Amino acid sequence: MPPRIVLCGVFPETALKRLQAEASVQVIPIDRNAVAEALRDADAFILRNMPFVDEELLTNALRLKVIGRFGVGVDNVDLEAARRRRIRVVYTPGANADAVAEHTLALLLALAKRLRFWHDALVRGDYHLRWTERNWQLQGKTLGIVGFGHVGRAVARRAQAFGMRLLVFDPLVSAETVASFGAERVNLDDLLRESDFVTLHVPLTDETRHLINREHLALMKQGSFLVNTARGEVCDLDALYEALQAGQLAGVALDVFPDEPPDVSHPIFRHPNFLGTPHVAAHTPETLEHMALVVAEQVLKVLRGEEPDFAVV
Repeated sequence: MPPRIVLCGVFPETALKRLQAEASVQVIPIDRNAVAEALRDADAFILRNMPFVDEELLTNALRLKVIGRFGVGVDNVDLEAARRRRIRVVYTPGANADAVAEHTLALLLALAKRLRFWHDALVRGDYHLRWTERNWQLQGKTLGIVGFGHVGRAVARRAQAFGMRLLVFDPLVSAETVASFGAERVNLDDLLRESDFVTLHVPLTDETRHLINREHLALMKQGSFLVNTARGEVCDLDALYEALQAGQLAGVALDVFPDEPPDVSHPIFRHPNFLGTPHVAAHTPETLEHMALVVAEQVLKVLRGEEPDFAVV
């Protein structure tokens, strides 16, 4: 009998066919009850951003050998529960770096050039505002990059083309590596104090949850900008709104939120200097197919008894 793989959510056709060449594949909806039932006789499980895979879901998954995360973050998998059950957890580090870096720069530019404001003004007929309102330019400004993994480095390469000074905070990356990207390694407080723009590219851990809070926002330059394409819980959403209201931040752009989908009744969604996108930074056809093929190959390697290239457990 071929191994049985359960896929949760939409999966690119090319990668699906790759899995079907070596396994029996069942595609199920993003529903906790459906997942619990399907995992009872599954050898592998591949997911995207479904509800948290916890101890309860894994209790009856007695045949499960591997969980494949279609993405770069594994914060929606209980890694300790998987480890206790000798279930491998594989993922796709770096596979989405270029797409997320492009989206980060798009959001940063949209804030600096006030694209939302200018579009609304033009449609309203307020053409005269061009004489009194202003934009900001990136050249000569300081960009603070928090987290210098695949995405942070891709952002740095692109920001260099704009003539920006680059500061990096990442305690796990050497100053020499940071310098090779034309950037300076600093501590978080100094980065926040000196940066005109800050972008976030860290995983969600106990250390990074609410890393951007009231205390750290108070360190930022008056009128600076913040972009988060990492994980929503890295920022305190209430604190971000307060900083916008006070003018401490001139603009905030988020692709990720503490709860997804977010509660759009939160006042930040009505602030004129807020820009949001629904966790789509990596959603290009090229990146989705690449990530799917990478995770498919990692899962198949485990099922064949081989060592995967990208495993966290």
